[in-house]
Amino acid sequence: MTEASARDRGMRSHDAILDTATELISQHGYAATSISMISAACGLPASSIYWHFGSKDGIYVAVLERARIALLAALPPVDVPGADVAQRLDTFLESVRDSFQRHPHSLKLLLAVGMLQQNASAAALAELRHYRDVLVAWAQDSLSVVFDLGDHPEVSDELARFTLRTASGTAVARWFEPATSLETEPLRVALLALAAHYGVPVGRASSAAPATDGS
Repeated sequence: MTEASARDRGMRSHDAILDTATELISQHGYAATSISMISAACGLPASSIYWHFGSKDGIYVAVLERARIALLAALPPVDVPGADVAQRLDTFLESVRDSFQRHPHSLKLLLAVGMLQQNASAAALAELRHYRDVLVAWAQDSLSVVFDLGDHPEVSDELARFTLRTASGTAVARWFEPATSLETEPLRVALLALAAHYGVPVGRASSAAPATDGS
């Protein structure tokens, strides 16, 4: 076997392990997924898994990193188009629903923090936090454009985290009902109400600054 063919074979094994680990962890969670389960499902010996990734935490870090890169690459630009709040919000929610449908495993891995055991490695925890932070930042920037929030990041942060909490609940529901989809209309109503609570004009596009507590 040539060096090139051995390298190709190693890469195929590496990717097969990652594909299998992603599927199993997104279905069963981190704690319930064992090396032996991954080995049985992908058809490779446990020794091969340890050779490629070193440990179960090593697999999880690699799974999260690959899922993060794929999901973020597929997210639309934060400059959400539309003539007013309603149009921009519809465009934003459609992009969220589309990403949710096309990347269900990535979102489950991202949102289900409870899958990690307390003794998970610092590297796994750091990657998970980084994964969540970059998605929150995308949602914050997008919703800042949607609602024309200007210099009020605290409002866009609240709207972004509310959106991701809703997506998280849908991801959890998928463990019980796999056909569950993200319902954007209730989320749309809730975001408009939450924005209005902070004094954001939601009936039309506006550059007016939202009222905040203490103003």
